[in-house]
Amino acid sequence: MKPELVDKIIGRFPDVAHDISLDFNVFIAPKDDYLKLAEFLKSEPDLDFDNCSDLSGVDYLDYLEVVCHLYSYKLGHHLRLKARVTRGEPEISSLTSLWSTCNFHEREAWDLYGIVFTGHPDLRRILSDDDQPGHPYRKDVPLENDEAWLLRDEKTSADYGLPIGWERSADA
Repeated sequence: MKPELVDKIIGRFPDVAHDISLDFNVFIAPKDDYLKLAEFLKSEPDLDFDNCSDLSGVDYLDYLEVVCHLYSYKLGHHLRLKARVTRGEPEISSLTSLWSTCNFHEREAWDLYGIVFTGHPDLRRILSDDDQPGHPYRKDVPLENDEAWLLRDEKTSADYGLPIGWERSADA
């Protein structure tokens, strides 16, 4: 991305930190500026970020981070947008109003990391069972087989369309 575009972003959002990682310009926005910055990145004609190709969560133990990759098909540039939330209050604005692809990405980040995206139209689990306790990608999830985290499958083979009497062997 051109240096003058980086300057334009930083000039408009002075509290946003900037870094370069590999070939990505990385912008770390305060939680309260996250949605405003994303709106600016999409609506500003010189930037025109019309695609959010990825959004994920990261657990750093001290805080959780939302990371998304934005791309402009028209102008051919890209960047990485980050924002941090606390483990005790993991809430941040949803970007689904800007990019519909964020719908499933944010659901995944909520399911796996417990990051709550306020304003999301349908924030529910997407990969885990509805009765899964906690959020499995958080670093405070036990690594050993803690009984509280084990899920029980109480269905029979017939429930899965398998022949009656077919069961998995104990060593499978």
